[in-house]
Amino acid sequence: MKHKERLSYDCIGIRAADENNGEYHLSVLNNKFYKLPTNTKVDIKKYIKIKDSKVENRNFTISELGNILKEMYSNAENKMQVASIHIFGIKYGKNIIQKAFKSLDIVKAAGINESYSTELQKALNIYRCLEQNSYGIYISDENAIKEEKEVLGERKTGAENILLYGVPGSGKSHEIKTKYCNDEKMMERVVFHPDYTYSDFVGQILPRVEKDKDGNEKLKYVFTPGPFTRMLKKAQEDPSNHYYLVIEELNRGNAPAIFGEIFQLLDRKDEDEFPAEEVGESEYGISNYDVAKEVYGDENHPVRIPSNMNILATMNTADQNVFTLDTAFLRRWSTRQIENNFEKSEHSKDMIDGTKVSWGTFATVINDMIIDSNTDMVSSADKRLGIYFAKKKELDADKFSEKVLKHLWDNAFRMDPTVIFNESCKSLEDVVSKYETSEADKLESVLRTEVYEKMLLKMKQRNIENDEK
Repeated sequence: MKHKERLSYDCIGIRAADENNGEYHLSVLNNKFYKLPTNTKVDIKKYIKIKDSKVENRNFTISELGNILKEMYSNAENKMQVASIHIFGIKYGKNIIQKAFKSLDIVKAAGINESYSTELQKALNIYRCLEQNSYGIYISDENAIKEEKEVLGERKTGAENILLYGVPGSGKSHEIKTKYCNDEKMMERVVFHPDYTYSDFVGQILPRVEKDKDGNEKLKYVFTPGPFTRMLKKAQEDPSNHYYLVIEELNRGNAPAIFGEIFQLLDRKDEDEFPAEEVGESEYGISNYDVAKEVYGDENHPVRIPSNMNILATMNTADQNVFTLDTAFLRRWSTRQIENNFEKSEHSKDMIDGTKVSWGTFATVINDMIIDSNTDMVSSADKRLGIYFAKKKELDADKFSEKVLKHLWDNAFRMDPTVIFNESCKSLEDVVSKYETSEADKLESVLRTEVYEKMLLKMKQRNIENDEK
């Protein structure tokens, strides 16, 4: 019994000696317990379970069910005959409903008063509510769970929603590949963009030509799962492995709209409040007819992200103005910044073609200047060059100007390109042309003298440090 205005319950047992008296008479209690509750749903499944051992899964005929009901009814204690019908309906409800047997036919087969068919129907309705977890009480199919664990193994736990962020080219996708998952069978990657929708992500009803039982082709409209639903199904059916849904460029699409009601599933159970075997599972379930039918084979099954399905997302901090992520959305993610450390990357030692400067030295000097030159700009740090902003092949003379120098002219030093480029470069076209045609040091031909000398000095210092090591 729920306490008024409190999320707490009292579990009340009925003693046989009290059943005949006053407010404890069974008919009075029936009227209390079998009335439909309010629409308020409270998840109390941690407190109340009806074990599978009380529900018969074997197939019975109407005659067999009638004999069982007759025996239960005849052997019921005094004033417990109606209750015995209710218990029968719950215990054998699965068989009765699957076979579409009628309550009246079973009661007739039992040879008891036909009016009891109403009581049996009540019990079957209660069974449906328990099976569907309609009011926070459900049937725990322990035998099925045990068999599933024996065949598929224990379900992995601890899955998370992780948001990796950093400057463009800092290695966010590389981090996923090296530290989380590089097996295409265990992951699916999607890219958010302004036109990406909930239907693309979760699934949608699409036309499909299928053959009927006579071999004739007919047009049908069927649910076609999106990457979220496909990965959810894989993780649900393979509990012994971790699965990863990777979302690239999370904030380049309208993420709250794309997630829709799936947003609720991002709340995960943690080890402080829940048993170890549930850590990582969605704390709250949602109703979604199509997803539930696709994943569980039961349209009424509550949808939850299992404890072995991780969601990894990446975000360029330079793109924060594309679609803003609100606090309610972000708090459901574990955010991790990807450090833009050139000292730890072998790629930083690669030389820029046609120059005396390495990629790491060039980028480090430029990044320091971006910060110093844009102290009044809130997002200045987001214009910096990431470790992998330019790959090794993009350090070639015919590619470096278009990839890196263009970014510096158009973005990092857009307000005043003369901070790094010499005065002879009046436009981006001048920068690209001079860089690509210069027969001397290409960087020296387009950069200000003091900027270029700063790079040479840093190269000299690094060479000395390397010699000392």
